[in-house]
Amino acid sequence: MSQPAPEAAPGPPLPPPGLRQLPRRYLALGLIIVAIVLLGALVIVRDNSGPGTSSTVETFSPASSSLLSTLASVPASVFDTVGVSSPTIPVTPPHAEGGTTPLWQATVGGAPPLPVVFFYGAEFAPYAAVERWPLVLALSRFGTFHQLGLMQSSSTTAFANLSTFTFWNVSYASRYVVLESVERYSSLDPTGARYLSLETPDARQSAAIAAYGTSAPAFPLLDVANRYALSGAGFSPAVLAGLTQDQIAGYLTTPAAPLTQAVVSAANEITAAICSVDGNNPDGVCESKAVLAAEQALKAAPTH
Repeated sequence: MSQPAPEAAPGPPLPPPGLRQLPRRYLALGLIIVAIVLLGALVIVRDNSGPGTSSTVETFSPASSSLLSTLASVPASVFDTVGVSSPTIPVTPPHAEGGTTPLWQATVGGAPPLPVVFFYGAEFAPYAAVERWPLVLALSRFGTFHQLGLMQSSSTTAFANLSTFTFWNVSYASRYVVLESVERYSSLDPTGARYLSLETPDARQSAAIAAYGTSAPAFPLLDVANRYALSGAGFSPAVLAGLTQDQIAGYLTTPAAPLTQAVVSAANEITAAICSVDGNNPDGVCESKAVLAAEQALKAAPTH
């Protein structure tokens, strides 16, 4: 016996006769209005979303001349008052390397060879972010930064978003030392898997990294002409947390501030290391009370 065909589901009730033609009459107009509203919302979202975080192009943001001037004009009295005293925040000085390898020197523009201060860092790394501060402060006592980039460490590491500098595209001139730097990786991580490669060390720089760096690919490394080296930062990155470059620089005239004591004492120790390889020049820096105290601290530090 055949089964009866299933009954079709009833359709929706018909609208009253006067309204049956309304959807057909205004359907096209309604669709146009909806499209316009959606397009407007898209434009608003796009305009207010800001730049994306997946950029693959490194951009350079120069430090202002006023910031560079502030760093170059920290009073000598601040350096001397702090010396190597940082009671709140421990500071690790560079280690003496024994002097068994030749003094690392380089020439610039056909001038006589000068000792090399080499910095190996990465823009994303918080410990590199920390170490650039005393290094910039120390180098400003021997020469002039004509160009220095602003940078923040990675937002996804410990001690995130630390305000610092980058030596990528740096311009520095000195009568006493040559600055060589490699910023190995950018702070950009467009895929979430790897920071973008930025600069590559040459053979001479690679030899220093192999000799004085740690076994792990940690940043940074500071090498003062093969005589003093520091792998890692001189003090904890927590010191810089939540501060802008201008705020950090503003502290550097207050010797009693823990931040100032950490940055300035580390800068005095780097300064003493540079003085030991450049013939103790200039006299006003290398013979200062703070640098003489730092020299004693370097001699007392254990060898690397």
